[in-house]
Amino acid sequence: MPIRLRLALVVAVATSLLVAAGGAVFAAALSSGMRRTLEDSLRRSSARLVTEISAGHIHLGLRSPVIEPARDQSVVQVLSSSGHLEFTTVRAGTTALLTSRERDRAVSRRIFVQRLRPGWRNPRLLLAEPVRGSKGYLLVVGASLDELDNATSRLKGLLLVGGTAFVVLASLGGLMLAGRALRPVERLRLEAAQFSASLPDRRLAAPHTHDEVARLAETLNSLLDRLQGALGREREFVAVASHELRTPLAVLQAEIEIARRPGRSNEEIARSLDVLGLKVELLGRLADDLLLLARADEGALVLHGVAAQNLEPLVARGLLSLAAVADAGGVALALDADPEVAAAVDAGRFQQVVDNLVCNAIEHAGGSAIVEVLVRQEGPAAVIEVRDQGPGFPEDMLSRAFERFTRARTGGPRNGRGAGLGLAIVKRIVEAHGGSVEARNLEEGGASVLVRLPACEAHVGQAPPPMSQAGEERRTEWTSSSQ
Repeated sequence: MPIRLRLALVVAVATSLLVAAGGAVFAAALSSGMRRTLEDSLRRSSARLVTEISAGHIHLGLRSPVIEPARDQSVVQVLSSSGHLEFTTVRAGTTALLTSRERDRAVSRRIFVQRLRPGWRNPRLLLAEPVRGSKGYLLVVGASLDELDNATSRLKGLLLVGGTAFVVLASLGGLMLAGRALRPVERLRLEAAQFSASLPDRRLAAPHTHDEVARLAETLNSLLDRLQGALGREREFVAVASHELRTPLAVLQAEIEIARRPGRSNEEIARSLDVLGLKVELLGRLADDLLLLARADEGALVLHGVAAQNLEPLVARGLLSLAAVADAGGVALALDADPEVAAAVDAGRFQQVVDNLVCNAIEHAGGSAIVEVLVRQEGPAAVIEVRDQGPGFPEDMLSRAFERFTRARTGGPRNGRGAGLGLAIVKRIVEAHGGSVEARNLEEGGASVLVRLPACEAHVGQAPPPMSQAGEERRTEWTSSSQ
């Protein structure tokens, strides 16, 4: 059901309830007011009759009723304390209008009762009170409730007709107002229905009314901005991923064609197979990285075997595995770690964080230099910092250093060979552990990447793997001379 019709229905129901409640209150007030007026009239009539009885103008003890004018709808009776009629009018009849219980009550005070007798078209309101100065006589004066009933009936008819007309008019008015109020929303809907992927920069025209509709248009435009950004990143992701895959695939195809040429020696075929193996390994790493990022985007990055562990042995094991890579690039690795620092980590994923950070630092270390890894505790956080002496991050790239396919630095000996996924993977893994990561430039030159994880109680007894040591205590270096 359209919103306009629902709003009109709500207005109709609400108006009907208001009209019904207001009409009931008004009818009750009118009936109560007319009844009070009738009671006042009966009091005046009773006072006048008591005066006439006291003056002897009304003779009591008559055996037949007194005939009153035909238009007079009032009734009058005078009763003795025993209930005998002493005076009555024709319309009052020859039977006492009061019961014995009502007579007992009326002896001491004035009472009002309502009575309907055979021959009366409408009930009458009776006033009964003792006659002052008489010997136990009771005066009963009654008036017809015909006018009150007629007025109430006319009022109900008017309320039924007028209330129905008012409800109909209110519903139509609500329908028109709802249509007018929703017209800008309908215009926004029609405008949005015309959007297409070929017009990604198109936005809704927000009205200058500063109301809910304007805020809705602004919110939708903001949503379109976010969707456009996500779509752009998705397209960039697909384009860069395709580019990264195309190069090794082209090399694979070329090596396969070379290997198929006749007259190739065993050494040449073996060399081609080595190249094919390296490229397949590169493709496998790239596929794993893309899969990890896709799972992280879906919130499905699973950590296994998370437990509180000292970080120094894990970091030392990672540096030891990368010593050959560092030696090939002419870079020395140094570790300065507090052995008491521990955090709850997935050892395999944490190892991936260390490998990516150190490989990134080696890539951009700037030739013969040192890549230093520091492990310390700052308040409630366990901090792993990787420093290099390269050119650092361009200032405009610091905020984007952890975006996928971002090559934020230049100047490394192997610059341009990576897919730009290393730091993005670090960020997703660290966030899955409840931590944070930050990139910054050092004042003395070089770059620093800090990983902060929630620290926990250290576990004693974990020994780092064998390594060559030199220099101060807690500082370990891996150089070409140690391999």
